[in-house]
Amino acid sequence: MTGKLRFEVNDNQGCFIFPETWFGSLLDEFEELIDAYDADEISETSYINKLRRLARQENDFIDVHAHLAYVFLEQNAPRKALNAALKGLAVGNRLIPEGFSGRIIWIHPDNRPFLRALYAAILANAHLRRHQDAIMLIEKILDYNPEDNHGARWLLGPELLRTGAHEQARHILQEHADEFSPYWYELGLLHFLNGELVKAATAFRRGFAANTYIAEILCGNLHPFPLAVWHNFSGGPDTAEDYYATYHPLWGQYPEALLFVNWLYNHSSVLHERAEIIKCAEMLMQEDDFEICESILRQQEKLRERIDETLSEKIV
Repeated sequence: MTGKLRFEVNDNQGCFIFPETWFGSLLDEFEELIDAYDADEISETSYINKLRRLARQENDFIDVHAHLAYVFLEQNAPRKALNAALKGLAVGNRLIPEGFSGRIIWIHPDNRPFLRALYAAILANAHLRRHQDAIMLIEKILDYNPEDNHGARWLLGPELLRTGAHEQARHILQEHADEFSPYWYELGLLHFLNGELVKAATAFRRGFAANTYIAEILCGNLHPFPLAVWHNFSGGPDTAEDYYATYHPLWGQYPEALLFVNWLYNHSSVLHERAEIIKCAEMLMQEDDFEICESILRQQEKLRERIDETLSEKIV
């Protein structure tokens, strides 16, 4: 094994291979640094400075660039984040053979730094509103790693919508809205922009049922307090705040859409509809019996399935 980072291809599967010289002091120092930062044992400034020192020590160590990108994203400095991520991607792209069309999957640990850097570049481009660049990178990471461990697919619909590719966006949003709560709001916004108010109302109502916090934020409460209820992975306030932080500019261009959401969210019939769903989530927090929880989840799902255009046509 050589002393440099390599990339090998077998059966159309690509795999980065760390050099032996990295095992020991370099990787140990890096992992200790990450642990110290995660445990709040060092300051953010110290963390950044030490990552930069490691990057100078070994520029081909892609994970250093990726972690710098993520800390810059935390600082709301997407331009710095993009520059750091691109340095990491440049290392990997230099080693990937021209014309390579295979997989670079997450299951191989040495591939993860490159995929992390790629996802960081997607996030940075999204925050910088470079939506075409973000879409190109989303498609690339999904081609490389179809398992999509980072969830890049959840950015594709909103990015397409913001490039004006409404039909493509609609297809993606409709296909995956049941899997990721912000997609209902994106689909509702798309229908609203197209003048399809009944469809918009139905999509928003489904969004209210999937993640009530997004509606609260759109209605002006930027930091909603978590309810004492059970949440699924995309039903909580963190998802809502991340979504708004990334994609609120388009909402800001259409204040009439925000007014529509506010009116609909507070409509008595819609309040009753989501109160029944929230009641199920409250019951799940209080119940330990597995079979009873299963029954409550089925009941909650039936309530969600009842959300159709009947009520929307009546109130819009």
